[in-house]
Amino acid sequence: MTEDLSVREAIPGADDKAVTQLIVEYLTWALPKLRDEYGIDDPPTSPDQVAASLGGYRRPTGLLLLATDQTGTPLGVGALRRHNRAVTEVKRMYVRPEARSRHLGSLILDRLIDEARAMGAHTLRLDTVRFMTDAQRLYRSRGFRERPPYNETEIPERIRQFWLFFERDL
Repeated sequence: MTEDLSVREAIPGADDKAVTQLIVEYLTWALPKLRDEYGIDDPPTSPDQVAASLGGYRRPTGLLLLATDQTGTPLGVGALRRHNRAVTEVKRMYVRPEARSRHLGSLILDRLIDEARAMGAHTLRLDTVRFMTDAQRLYRSRGFRERPPYNETEIPERIRQFWLFFERDL
């Protein structure tokens, strides 16, 4: 059920706390899985580091979306980061577990695709950890196809074998 959900551009300052909390939840959820499944033991990300990184996902070189329910409760986040005039990347897409059955991931991704197109991008890329099979199913349903790692990825080469890389034309 999506009629009581909204996806909007995050307001700098006003939404930073909610967006930071969602991204920290995402990283906190993913890091133990990376350790347990692949032996990757990266240190946890601090909320201060996440908050400091938000500017990289804001206009004019990016976009940061916040998804909420009708009460304004933050439920999901998604971002774009522009690499050049033609290529934009989806980043930090996360939906809280209690909202995953409500197609919120689809709403966020569809909005990111539309926004990337509006920014003038011709190619949209993303990366995801191999264990995120639900996310991969969503990406494939929206026309993303697997590709080799791209130069702009922030995933260190030493762990890229545990990731999948995708792109689609816009």
